[in-house]
Amino acid sequence: MAVRAGLASLAALLLAGVATVPAFAQESGDNEPVYIEADTMSEDRGSGAYIARGNVEARQGDRTVTADELEYRPETGRVIARGNVTIYSADAPPQYADEVELDDQMGSGIATGFSTLMENNGRAAAAHAVRRGNGTLELRDAYYTACQLCSETGHEPTWRLRAQRVVQDTEDQMIYYENVRFEALGVPVFYAPAFAHPDPSSERRSGFLFPTVGVSSRLGLSYQQPYYWAISPYQDFTFSPRVMTNVRPLLIGEYRKRFYSGRLGFEGSITYEREIDGDGNRFGEDALRYHLFGGGEFEISDQWDWGFGVQIASDDLHIRRYDLNELYQDYPGLVETNAGRLTSQLYLQGQGQNYYAEVAGAAFQSLIVGENDDLLPVAAPMADYRTTTQLGEHGGFLRTRLNTISLTRDAGIDYRRASAQADWSARWIAPQGLVLEPFAFARADYYALEDLPGTTPADPLTSDSFGRFLGMAGAELSWPLYRPGQSVDSILEPVIQVVAASDDDHAGRIPNEDSQNVDLTESVIFATNRSPGYDLWEEGLRVTFGGRYNATFSNGYEFSAFVGQSRRLDGDPVFDAGSGLRPDDSDIVADFGVDLNSFIVNANSRIDPESGSINRLNLSTYGTIGPVTTILSYSRFDDSQVLPGPREEAYLALSTRLTDHWSFGYSVTRDLEAGVSRLQTAGFTYRDYCTELGILYARENYSYGILGPSESIQIRLTLFTLGSVGSED
Repeated sequence: MAVRAGLASLAALLLAGVATVPAFAQESGDNEPVYIEADTMSEDRGSGAYIARGNVEARQGDRTVTADELEYRPETGRVIARGNVTIYSADAPPQYADEVELDDQMGSGIATGFSTLMENNGRAAAAHAVRRGNGTLELRDAYYTACQLCSETGHEPTWRLRAQRVVQDTEDQMIYYENVRFEALGVPVFYAPAFAHPDPSSERRSGFLFPTVGVSSRLGLSYQQPYYWAISPYQDFTFSPRVMTNVRPLLIGEYRKRFYSGRLGFEGSITYEREIDGDGNRFGEDALRYHLFGGGEFEISDQWDWGFGVQIASDDLHIRRYDLNELYQDYPGLVETNAGRLTSQLYLQGQGQNYYAEVAGAAFQSLIVGENDDLLPVAAPMADYRTTTQLGEHGGFLRTRLNTISLTRDAGIDYRRASAQADWSARWIAPQGLVLEPFAFARADYYALEDLPGTTPADPLTSDSFGRFLGMAGAELSWPLYRPGQSVDSILEPVIQVVAASDDDHAGRIPNEDSQNVDLTESVIFATNRSPGYDLWEEGLRVTFGGRYNATFSNGYEFSAFVGQSRRLDGDPVFDAGSGLRPDDSDIVADFGVDLNSFIVNANSRIDPESGSINRLNLSTYGTIGPVTTILSYSRFDDSQVLPGPREEAYLALSTRLTDHWSFGYSVTRDLEAGVSRLQTAGFTYRDYCTELGILYARENYSYGILGPSESIQIRLTLFTLGSVGSED
C-alpha cells in the first residue's frame, strides 16, 4: 500500500505531464490557437523543422510549456522540448524535465530527467519516462518522497521510495514494479524484487493494508494484518486477524455498505480462548469470546430518518482483555449510556422548524464486573414529541412536550410512565438594562408500576398505578452593569430567581429511574426545573441568588467569576445530599477563571455554607513556559453526608520540545486518596516535514475483575501521503 500511494501517484502525474506537450504543436487537434513566444524563431529548410530558441513559452488555453528550445518536425510529427522544460496546467502542479519528446497524436513519447511537485506535497522523479502507443507508461530509476530533497536541506530526505522500473498498464489498470526499495536517510531498509497493485485511477481494489503492531504485558507481542476486500463500489469488508505471543489469535472484521438513503456498518471480533489475567496467564476453560458493534442510519424524508445500533459482548472483560475500543462512534444512535454499558437500539426520529419527535427501543448489557444484567431494563417504547411556538414579539415562547417510557426487567421493578407538559417563558428588557424573565410550567404524569417490593412476607410483590399534576411559576431578575475603562472593561451582573412549585403527594410511591445523577453547578442552580428527569419533583418555594463578574483587559487578559446559592423556604428536599441541594441552604457554588493568554486557570467549587469547607473542587490549569507545556487538573470530592472521607485525583501532563524535530511527553493520573498512580504514559515523538514517529510507554494500574495492572509499548510510524504503520490510536 505504501508503494501504491507514492509511486502510483508519480506514474499518474507523469502520464499527465508527458501528454501535455503535444497540445502546443502546430498540428494540435485542439480548436484553441497556440501562442509561442521566444527570443528567436527559425525554420531549418534542410529538415523542414521549426525551431524556437531562448525563453520559449508556448500557451494554449490554461496550459503552458516553457523551455530553452522547442522543435517541431512536421514530417515525423514529433515535438521536442529541451532544456529546463516546465509544464504548467490549471489542474496539476508544475512538472519539470531536461527533455520531452512526443508525437503529435499523444500516442507515444519519452521524457528524461523528469520531476514534479505533487498536489499532496509529494515529490517524484524518474531518469526516463516512456509512454507507448497503447497508453502504457514506463518509468526508469524512479523515486517518490514527501520530504524535502537534498538540494533543499543539504542532507538526504528522511525517507524515499525507489524503483528500478515502474510500468502502468492502462488495459488492466494495474501498476507493476521491479526492484523496489525503501530508503531511510539514504540507507535502504526494505527491498522487494517485484510488486503490483491497482492503478489509483481505477475503481477501489482489494489488497493488504498497513499492519498494526504492539506489545503489552497481557497479550505479549501482537501483529495485526488487515486485508481490504472491495466487494462493490458501495460496500467493503476489512478482515484483520491478530496474532499474539501470549494468547490465541483474534479475528477482527469490519463491514460497511452505503445505500441511496443511508449507510450501515458492523465491526466485531471472535476467538476461542480461556480467561487471561493481567500478566497474560491463561486459566479456566476454553470458550467462544466475541463482540459485535454496528448499526445503520437511513433517511426517510427531509425531516424523518430511522436507525438502529447493536452492541453485544460475550462477557464483561472481552473488550478490555484485547484492548478493543468500547465506543463505536460511527453509529451512536439516540440512546446514550454511561461508560461500562453497551446499548442496542432501534429508533425513528423527525425534526421540523417547530417540532422534534423520536420513538425508540433499547436493551442494555453491563461490562461492569459484578453488576447483574437482569436488573438492567429493556426500554421499549420510549417516545418524545416537542413543539415550540413563538407568541409574538414580546409574548415569549410556549413549549409543549409529550413523553412516555416503559422499562421491563427480568428482576426488579417494571416501570411505565406517560407525561404531558407545557412551559412558557419570556425575556423582557427595561430601558435601564434590567432583565426580567418570567416563566410558568405545568405537567401531568401517569405511572403504572409492577413487581414492587411488598410490605409483608405474604405479599412479596405488588403493583401500583396513579396520576399526578404538577405546576410551578416564577421569575428571574438580572441587571448587567457595564463599566468601560482605559485598561479594563468590566461587567457585574447580580441575579435573583424566585420559584414556587406545587406539592407532590405521590413522591414516596415513585422509584427514581431518571434523576439519580444531580450535581449542583452554575447552570443547574438557576434551572427552573433542577431535576434532569421526571421522577423527582422539587416542591415548595425557593429563592436563588448570585452574581457574575467579567473583566477584559486591554492586553487581552480576562477574568471571570460566579458565586451563587439557593435557599429553600418551603417544601421537602428530594435530592441526595451529595448533589449539593441541601434541605434548607444549598452549597455555595463558586467558580472563577483566569486567562493570561499563555496561562489559563479554571476552578469550579461547592462550599459547605455552615462550616465553610470545600465539598467539591475541580481545578484545571494550562500553561506554556518556553518550550514546556503543562496541563494540571485536580479534583476533590469531600461531603461528610455521603462519604466518610475525601476522594482526590490529580492529572499532570508535560510536553517539551528537545530539538527541532524531537519532543518528549509525560502524563500521570494519580489517585491521591489511595496514593496510587492509576495511569502513566511517557514517550518520544519525532516529526519533520514528511515523517512522524511516536514511541509511547503506558502503564495502567486498574483492576477489572481478574484483569490487573498492565504495561504496553506502542510504536507508530507515519509517512505523510503514504499512511501509518504501528500501534492503533
